[in-house]
Amino acid sequence: RPCDSCRKRKSRCVTEGESSVCVLCKFHGQPCTYEEAPKPRKRNASRDGERSNAASPVKRSLAFKTIPGTGVEEYDTLPGPSLLKRTLGLQNLHHSQYIGRHEVPDPYGAPYAASSDGAKRAKKSDDLEIVVRPVHPSHAFRIIPDPTTEGYSEQRGWIDDIEAAVYPHGNHLVQLYFRIIHPSFPILHQQVFLEKYARSYREFSPPLLAAVYLAACGYWRYSEHLIDYERPDLTKLRHLAFASFRATVMRPKLSTVQAGLLLAQYEATDKHGWINGQQSKLAHQLVDLAYTLGLHLDARHWEIPDWEIGLRRRIGWAVYMQDKWTALLHGRPSLISAHDWCVPPLDEDDFPEIEEDDREGSAEVEKSRLVFMQMASLTEILSGVLVDVFSARSQQMLDAAVGDKIGLLLTWVKPWQLHLRNWFSSLPESLRMDTAASMKLSPVGYLRLAYLTLETCIHRHIIRTLAMSETVDPNLVRACRAAGKDRLINAVDFLQRLQAQHLASFWYYISSKCCALIHAFGQSLAASALDPAERAFYEQKVKEFRWTLKVNSEAGTGFMKQAIGMLDIS
Repeated sequence: RPCDSCRKRKSRCVTEGESSVCVLCKFHGQPCTYEEAPKPRKRNASRDGERSNAASPVKRSLAFKTIPGTGVEEYDTLPGPSLLKRTLGLQNLHHSQYIGRHEVPDPYGAPYAASSDGAKRAKKSDDLEIVVRPVHPSHAFRIIPDPTTEGYSEQRGWIDDIEAAVYPHGNHLVQLYFRIIHPSFPILHQQVFLEKYARSYREFSPPLLAAVYLAACGYWRYSEHLIDYERPDLTKLRHLAFASFRATVMRPKLSTVQAGLLLAQYEATDKHGWINGQQSKLAHQLVDLAYTLGLHLDARHWEIPDWEIGLRRRIGWAVYMQDKWTALLHGRPSLISAHDWCVPPLDEDDFPEIEEDDREGSAEVEKSRLVFMQMASLTEILSGVLVDVFSARSQQMLDAAVGDKIGLLLTWVKPWQLHLRNWFSSLPESLRMDTAASMKLSPVGYLRLAYLTLETCIHRHIIRTLAMSETVDPNLVRACRAAGKDRLINAVDFLQRLQAQHLASFWYYISSKCCALIHAFGQSLAASALDPAERAFYEQKVKEFRWTLKVNSEAGTGFMKQAIGMLDIS
């Protein structure tokens, strides 16, 4: 049975070898006890009903999760308990590819026959066996051995070089990552990661391990152990991370997407990353990988472990956010269509880590979870704005409009402004800027900045369109400019009210570009001012905004330092 701590976390209790202490208790440095009596389990009637109804058409051999895997999933042969048994997306020596509806041969039809181990197999003309894993009557994956892919033989060298680059601090960096970064950006499964790490660092995809180390190094001084040592060579570690990422996309797994998301987060610290389009290229690559792995689909009723269902949903939404915000900030089309996006909204059951870390300088777990969920919700609104307001077709219609261009634009904008207003007013009380716990890092800043940036981009478009319109009611001009003024004031006030617990927390990769866009919006308002007094007001606000960026960047706030760098080279 699970220990007391794992029962409270609602996590599976896993021990290594003959150890009497489970993996999570060892990680948190706490006693592993079995003193509390087990509580009776409550069944979620609606969820169980959904699962049973959806699973009913599946053959009995596929309806139970206790059967062996396909016969090639090496984690199934591990002795003792392991979360990784029956995993689809995190196998050690194999990777999976989603099989579409029009593949040849057809995995959903006659050419394949189910074998006793739950797999389906077919022969190519060259006698190479194709192994297919059905996870649902309508969904199946091709299981491919990693050693058959290009560059696999170099993988062991990559992972050893990465571990050597941070030796002997790897374990402390992992602890730091899960204390500060993971709660705010929950794209990993902590217990799965720690289970693998307890066995060997060599079980990891090289770019993921490097990306975790890179991210944690940003909070080096928040570790009582690491503060007395010099940081590793981050230039070397970054090179290893990106070089190994380029190699592992040939055998994509969930860990490949996780690594890409973290590397995009790290790359945002480079002021040139937004200028040369590197962020956009990486976002597009992640979308392609997500489609390959079936992350765009609803996995609730698939025959995979429950923890992987939640992990897939979190990773899927992280890719969705990456795609949509990169599209907004680069002014390029989104690659994810609503018609091909079937991932359900996030809920609390998708986040297994619920225990707060009491050490000072840790992230607030519950608040971080809410921020991530609300960011996904805000991104859904952004997706609609991208289609109705910022798409190439919308711009074409606006350019072709004769006469009242601003009136046409406002008819598109107003419904989404109402959505934004309702979203903001319904935020939980705990996500207010002034509700940070004592000696904890608060991640609410990046959510508020994203909201302000979306409003800023909408009003920047309105101000530009006013200049394009031939005849506009002066009252409408004043109303639009007054609304833009309010947005700029709100953004400047927000930046000035940020406190240490906000500035030192996790900031989403878009944050530096968001600041640069708000600064540019202030400049646009000043350039289009209707009189000298108005121009002077906006110029002063722009100076205040830039000064706040400069002061905080000098104090070590990374994303503001990058924002200043972008302003200097723009």
